[in-house]
Amino acid sequence: MVAALAAAFVTPLALADVTIYGSIRADVEYDHFGDYNGTSPTNASTTRIVDSSSRIGFKGVDKWDNAGWATIWQLETGIGAAPANADTNGTKPKSLGGGSWAGRNSFIGFTGADFGTFRAGNYDNTYKNTFTASKLSGLFDDFLDSTDFKGKNGTWGQLQTRLNDNLAYESPVWGGFQVRANVGLDGSPTSTGASPIYGIAGLYNFGGFNAAAVYQYAKNRSFSQISGISTGDTTGTTNTATPPVTTYNVTDGAKTDGFELAASYNFDFGLGLGLGWERVSTEHDSKAPTLGTYNWNNYLVTGNYWFNPKFELQALYSRSNKVYEVDDLTGQQYSLSSVYYLSKQTRWYTSAVGLKNSGAKTGTQFAFQNNSGSLVAKNGQTTFTVLTGFRSDF
Repeated sequence: MVAALAAAFVTPLALADVTIYGSIRADVEYDHFGDYNGTSPTNASTTRIVDSSSRIGFKGVDKWDNAGWATIWQLETGIGAAPANADTNGTKPKSLGGGSWAGRNSFIGFTGADFGTFRAGNYDNTYKNTFTASKLSGLFDDFLDSTDFKGKNGTWGQLQTRLNDNLAYESPVWGGFQVRANVGLDGSPTSTGASPIYGIAGLYNFGGFNAAAVYQYAKNRSFSQISGISTGDTTGTTNTATPPVTTYNVTDGAKTDGFELAASYNFDFGLGLGLGWERVSTEHDSKAPTLGTYNWNNYLVTGNYWFNPKFELQALYSRSNKVYEVDDLTGQQYSLSSVYYLSKQTRWYTSAVGLKNSGAKTGTQFAFQNNSGSLVAKNGQTTFTVLTGFRSDF
């Protein structure tokens, strides 16, 4: 009897193919904030510990009785959390502790060797995962967050985000070529109508050469409404006015297009070089000079050099040029980093990062920031950080 009960509890665990994984990433950094248009910051410098997207996750695979297919699932939770309010410099980086359950890439799906992989859930849009989960990642994503230039108010990859109502597809790799696509569903349309988000990408690899072209279209959404959003839903925010007013993150007739083109080459002697170009187009954005159509280009140069298998230097320069077609409204981020691999799982980063906003004191305002949110550059402001930190994977 005891043996039968033990078998009843043990057998499901033995059959389940479940992996526990994670990564702890944090740095100590000194952040300095320069004057902006003649205004001195209340606190011009600060030293703090910044979380760099630490996470823990569970993932599993269940092979179907019909050979060749399997169910896949993943639940990933961030270990860090940002404060509710920004500080006097407009920054609100994450610190270790907190995080919402399954707030990172969490999904269920199925995969087949001949048909590709389908996912449904909280998952990076194609505009993002083309660079964070591919052979381009070594040059376009292998940084601590405070060095990263992508995402909301970044200087490149400005529409990269994660959508919690995402349908995503990745094809098999055919002769080095792969297709990826996603649809961010709008589960709560307003009178404006549904406002879905569509993305598609083509990736190519041949030896040390990698390239990608990515396109995203967002219906009824301006740039300020699509950049950095976490959901395709148009659920509104209601204020305390009398009567209350609900503001939805959609605009009837608006749209935002994004196009990314990138290539990289890894030489046999340890040098890697990458180039990226992005074009953003938006219509009917309330934060633009007028409710017209605006286009601007973003540029990226990135490189690394491996002195040996344990030591790497990284350098990058990214530029968001004339946001909303405003002549002076240009952001630049530049950095130099060293990475030392203490083991297969643990890396030690040291970086110097600068962020500059050339915007004028009057007119359109736009605050550029790094990916961690520890640096924010308002119009006319230059900020920088020096940091050292670790990443340990398990």
